[in-house]
Amino acid sequence: MLKPYAQHLFLSVRNLFKPALIIILFTTFIISCNKLPFNDHFSEIVYIQTNNYMKSMNAIIAYRNNGDGKLIPVLGGPFFTGGSGIPNTPLLAGPNESDGEVKISNDRKYLLTVNAGSNTIAVFKINIDGTLSPVPGSPFPSGGETPVSIDQWQQYIIVLNKSDNPSQPATQKPNYSVFRLEGDGSLTPVPGGKYELPAGVSPAQVVVSKTHPFVFGSNFLATKVTPNYVRTNTFTINSSGILTPVPDTPGVLSWESGALGLCQNRNADVLYVTYGYNIRLETYDINPGTGKLNDLGYELTRPGCSRLYINNANTMMYTANTLQNQISPVDISNPRVPRERFFYDLKNSGPIYDATPGSPYSGYTSSQCVSLATSSDDKYLYVVSAHMNPDLSIGNYNYLHVLSTRGTNDLNETEDPIQLPVPNNVRPHGIAVLRLN
Repeated sequence: MLKPYAQHLFLSVRNLFKPALIIILFTTFIISCNKLPFNDHFSEIVYIQTNNYMKSMNAIIAYRNNGDGKLIPVLGGPFFTGGSGIPNTPLLAGPNESDGEVKISNDRKYLLTVNAGSNTIAVFKINIDGTLSPVPGSPFPSGGETPVSIDQWQQYIIVLNKSDNPSQPATQKPNYSVFRLEGDGSLTPVPGGKYELPAGVSPAQVVVSKTHPFVFGSNFLATKVTPNYVRTNTFTINSSGILTPVPDTPGVLSWESGALGLCQNRNADVLYVTYGYNIRLETYDINPGTGKLNDLGYELTRPGCSRLYINNANTMMYTANTLQNQISPVDISNPRVPRERFFYDLKNSGPIYDATPGSPYSGYTSSQCVSLATSSDDKYLYVVSAHMNPDLSIGNYNYLHVLSTRGTNDLNETEDPIQLPVPNNVRPHGIAVLRLN
């Protein structure tokens, strides 16, 4: 027991330092809230690319979901890429037809995104709180013109360069360019890691196989070159990152057969491909030894079916029916016989307009869904819709939608969509989701 004078001294010292102690503890609490996930049970970040085409104004905007589906902007954003996106007013078929513009690296350390207007790839380090910091040297040359899609095989990053920018006439052929992702996040071109397509092809997406060393690519409006040019490309990729084309890929039937969305079923050697103009979802068997595709048939879809996303449980695939701003769940319980269950109209689609009067595909919504992804627990579906109406006087229809995916027969958008912080002459696209804990 302390003697009286010692006890008095102890209390005096404690009272003297109590205010400082409180300040230290409060400061530590604030820093912890900023640096660590808010919810130990669930916290994830949704990343979206603005595609702002003003010089060096392209950026990633980020939102946090703490498990209830209500998204909160991440402090510190937007995170500028150091490059620019591409414009598309008036709207032209091709330039904005892409998917896979944002990619989280396989080790979850880096976020990569395209700068389609400045021909570069931006690489960010993902911090513990989901904020982004450019890695040294970012952005890096894309290896071509108009990069639009990214995927990863082992340590290799594959970039699809579209060469289809409405504000810059193409001087190079479209290509696939392969880079090695270094430990510090920088990109090093692979010697001989470039595969060129014929001039005039407008490729849309690159996807790496989930099960084998294969790389798939889609060609939108590929018959700018010849009616017989392939609508999908298939490659093998070796341990050095070199792409080798696989022969006998499916040929184009007509100009309307341009392919766009690609997605592989992770539980089967099956590739799904959308043909928006032909309102078809095609299914292909993948030969596990060669990568050759065998056409299994198609499912008729809604007009403008263009992008695909399979949930984490691999039980449901969602299609973005772009022209009508609709989402369709597709049952993939039988991987080789997908079945569209219904379609769901997204909120705030805006006025209807005719982009091509007299066409059977006229009657487009002003807001059109262009990117989608599920939450890491599959409870929510995130959808980016871009303002596509060339009439800019009607308002701003760039939105992020959050839909509940309760069960296999339900989609529900209970809240109004989030207005994305970009002007209505910018077409945001690209989405990626990262669970923090």
